[in-house]
Formats: sequence, structure tokens, C-alpha cells
Amino acid sequence: MASIEEIRNTRLAKLETLKSAGINAYPTTTERDCDLAETVLKFDKLSKKKSVSLAGRVMSLRPQGGLIFFTLDDGTGRFQGLIKSDEVAPEVFDLFSKTADIGDFLQVSGTLFVTKRNEKTLQIKTWKMLAKSLRPLPEKWHGLQDVEERFRHRYLDTLMSPEVKQRFVLRSKMVSEIRKFYDDNGYTEVETPRLQILAGGATAEPFVTHHNALDIDFHLTIAQELYLKELLIGGFTKVYEIGRKFRNEGIDATHNPEFTMLESNESYADALSQRQFIEKLFKHLVKKMFNADSIIHNEQKIDFAENFSVITFFDLLQRHALISNPEKIGREELSLKATQLGVTVEPEESLEKIMDNIYKKTCRPKLVQPTFIIDYPVSFNPFAKRKEENPTLIDRFQLVAGGIELVNAFSELNNPVDQKERYLEQDKKKAKGEHDISPSDKGYLEAMEYGMPPNGGIGIGIDRLAMLFTDAKNIKEVILFPTLRPKIEVAGKSERKIAVAVINKSLGLKRWEELNTAAHLSASLGARKGKSLLFQEEIETKDTRPVALNIQHAIMIKEAKSTADLAAFAREAREKNLSVTEFTREMLATTDDKKVIAETKAKNADEIEYLGVLVFGDKVKVEQLTEKFSLFS
Repeated sequence: MASIEEIRNTRLAKLETLKSAGINAYPTTTERDCDLAETVLKFDKLSKKKSVSLAGRVMSLRPQGGLIFFTLDDGTGRFQGLIKSDEVAPEVFDLFSKTADIGDFLQVSGTLFVTKRNEKTLQIKTWKMLAKSLRPLPEKWHGLQDVEERFRHRYLDTLMSPEVKQRFVLRSKMVSEIRKFYDDNGYTEVETPRLQILAGGATAEPFVTHHNALDIDFHLTIAQELYLKELLIGGFTKVYEIGRKFRNEGIDATHNPEFTMLESNESYADALSQRQFIEKLFKHLVKKMFNADSIIHNEQKIDFAENFSVITFFDLLQRHALISNPEKIGREELSLKATQLGVTVEPEESLEKIMDNIYKKTCRPKLVQPTFIIDYPVSFNPFAKRKEENPTLIDRFQLVAGGIELVNAFSELNNPVDQKERYLEQDKKKAKGEHDISPSDKGYLEAMEYGMPPNGGIGIGIDRLAMLFTDAKNIKEVILFPTLRPKIEVAGKSERKIAVAVINKSLGLKRWEELNTAAHLSASLGARKGKSLLFQEEIETKDTRPVALNIQHAIMIKEAKSTADLAAFAREAREKNLSVTEFTREMLATTDDKKVIAETKAKNADEIEYLGVLVFGDKVKVEQLTEKFSLFS
């Protein structure tokens, strides 16, 4: 089988053939009478015409001696074409047979007829190259099996997989129906800034960029909520926005750093009325899009006909996480419970963060049917109004279906004094090391002091809703161009970063010492690079059991014959701006870091005894540095 480069060179030669014949292979104008879907529908009427012109991409070529059958696709449908050597001028047939390839865009003209196999067909009299393709399309029966390659080459994914294209058509229809529902209910669609001095309105870590002319940093928006509420202060009563949001967070099955949210606010509404509005919206969407009252997601039927279930957040933890007293539990006891449930607890995490992680691990996956979760602790959201009957709780709800969080909504806090106190709590969390916070916003507080009407706010994750409606298992399946790591192209090959650990074989280390060295080097790399090493944090088995995903880069272990070789290796790696981690005799001898620091400082560099060195970075650079070392034995 010819390589991609060989095929490309062959097609470049065909392009030269067209040029030599005085043909522009990329003309400006296309002449066609109708699209291919319309050709099928109006076939009988069009068959009476002496000539019909069509256009599309060649998806198949079937030469049979003096006949060449081919299939065109213009995005609306497919249609068969036929060119016969005895029906056209020899040079016309010869040029077609020598230069037309699968993937080319053609304009063809001729007469319509039906073949003996009852196939509607256009017999070609003349043809014109509209765009000569230089790369072959992937074979349909093989497709794009590499998931990341599918996302990276989405244009091929949608071209070769009709079901993928249809998923995005359905998403577009969904957004249109949501917009129409809001418009019909008296909402005004507005636009709010994407560049913000302060990224507020949600608890998330923002992306930061710099504006050169103003010489100030801006944050990409994490939410539009605060601006929408300022519009309510300004006299609007019902506003909404559908737009891109950006959160500097991990990537997993339901999170992408760039995503689409709908947020809305309605004056004189509260969480209860917004719950009723959301239930009507979802029932309307399912009926309108599927002409049904239920959908299938993850092989489970989700019924939207009945009233949605309602459960409190604490009841949910009692039922599924078996926490008997969630409203009174302390952080230490909750941390122990989290560990027992397989939930990782970081030192800086607050009680509510741990509680939320337990919910996500043990409760959310079990909520298959549409369920409203209500009555959250006040610390869960700095913008939600306290419940009058219990000020320790907020008047907030989330909607979950198919184990996916779809909606977050609440009665909006309109008390500027309470809001300032909530902001101070957020600032304290930031000081303790938490990143997912909403910082104090003096401008928003000032606006609130002019008077904000009681109102209800709604946030709908458009991508997650598309996941539910299209039965997608990963958010990347419903985002046309999801966030991916860039490829590094070297000498025509796709290259990535790698790690190579080199162990000092000259010291006669015991096997456990060698393993200990490799483990410490790997752990040190992980600590330095963090979650950037991961493609995503977890994957789920078919039965929703989470499996922690390993780093996406290869790790190789080699061996050195001397400490001097390792010292030189570390030095050269640093000169090439590669990441370096080292493990020395002092680090093996004790776990007392202060002692390791003191003993290392007391030595010259050439006195350090290296047990191992790990280098991480560009694959080509790392391989060049480590080719002198042999594989670890």
C-alpha cells in the first residue's frame, strides 16, 4: 500500500497535468441547478431537461473499462454519476480517468436517467474540477479508530461518519429550540464581555491574558452571571445569554476548558419558579426534538413525562454515601469517610469541597432519571440567597439526569451586606490555597447597593445537555473542536514528550534500592508537572466504575555506568531546557528533608553521588541525550 506522501506526490502530478491542459483546478464559480437532495426529490421533473448541472465531492470511483461510475456528496445527499468513453470526447474521458480522485470536488453536467439496477444517475457530457484534493480520505471501513485523531481531524470525522455529523446537527437544533423557548417566554438575549478585569460569577480558576495597549491583564470569562444581574438593576426584567466560557480546570469526560453555557436571570423569580421553568423547558425540548417523552442514554431509558424527582443534598449523601449526619459532620471525620469511599482529599480543601467530591463520586452517577437536588449548605455558592426558614442553607437546585449535572440555579442573593460577607469568605479560601473561588468584586457590590430586584438565575451546560440528548459518553464528542494538546511535528512524524529515567548501575544497588530510585524520580516528576501530564484524570468502565488514568507520556528506564555520566546527563538536559529530577544517596538514606538539604549544601557538585536522574521533555531532545545509555536490565 502506498504511503500518504507517495499518494500526495501522485496527486500533485495530476494537478500539474490539469495545469498543463490549461485548467484551473480551483476555480471561483460553480454552476449547478440544485443540490443533490433536491435532485432526488425532483428527479422526474429534472429528467425532462436536456442538461442538468450538479456539484459535490467524489466519495467513490468504480471504473469498468470504458465506463466510470462515481458517487458525489454535496452535504445534502449523494448521487451517482456515470461517464462513458463512447459518449464524450476522448480527451474529456481521458482527462477524467487520469486526474479525478476520491475526495475531489467536481461540477458535472449531463442527462438524468435510471440504470437497469434502478439507480438514479447523471450521465456526464462535460465536467469541471472545482477543487483537487491532495490527500486521500480515510477508508470508510477502517475509519478513524484513534479517538484523539478523530477529534483532531474533526473535518474527516464528520465527513466519514454520518452519525457524528448528525450529532452536531442535533446539537444545533437543540440550541435553536432553547433560544426560541426563552424568546417565547419574554426573555431578551444579550451579550456580556468575554474579557473581564475580575473573573466572577462562579467558583473557578480563570485563564489570564494581557492587553498590550492598556497594559493590563484580563481574565477570560468563567460566567456571565454578574453582568446579567447588573442588567436587572438597570431595568431589564428577563435576560439570557448563550456563549463560550473558559475555566482553567482539568479535562475529563464532562469538562472541557472552553465550553458553552446558557445563563439567564428573571426579576421577581425564585428557585421554585425557576425549577418549574426548567422542567417545562426540558419536557418541551424532548418532545420537540424526538417527538417522544423519553430518550435512551447509556443504554438506560430516561423518562421526562413524569414530574421530576426532588431530593435534598444532605438526604442524597445519607442515601448513597451512607453519611448519617452530613449537616453536622466535621472536616476530619468527613476526610476519613472520603478516603474510605476512594475520594482523594487535598490538605487545602474545605469541608464543602470534600463533601462535593463525595457527592460526585458516590451520588451523582446513581441519578439516572431527572432529579432536582435542593437545599445546599450556604458555603457552596457565594451568590445564592439563604433559605428564610434555615439560614445555614441556600435556595439553590441542580438538575441531574443520566448521571450528568445539567443545570445549576438558585434564588439570587440581592443583599449587598450579605454578599460582601460571602466575598470575604471566598477571599479567605483563596489565601489558604484554593483556586476555585470567586474574588471580591467592588464594582458588583456598588451596583447591588443601588438596589437589585429579587430574582432567580439559571445556568445550563449546553455541551452536557448535548451529551445527554445524543447519548455521548465524552464531552469532546459534542464539541466540534475540543481542547487538545498540540502535536509536535518532527521530520514528518508525530512526536510528543517522553520521560527517560537513568539508574546508576555502577553502585551495585540492591533491587529494592533501584526500584525506590525509579519510584522517587517518577513521583518527583509528577509533583513538578502536576495534572498537565494527564490527558484526563479518570475514565469510567461500562458499569461506571472510575479508573485513574496514567500519564499520557511514555517512560523509559535506562542505566548509566558511572555517577559522572549521570551528572553530565543532568547538566546537559538543563542546558536544553528539559525538566530534570534527581535522586541522590542522601535522599535514599533518610526521609528527613531538612537533613537532606543540609548534607547536600555541605558538598561540592562533584561530590554528589547520583543514584538516578530522570529527564522529561521533547522526545527528540530526550532521545538524543539518552541514546548513549543502554536499557535497564
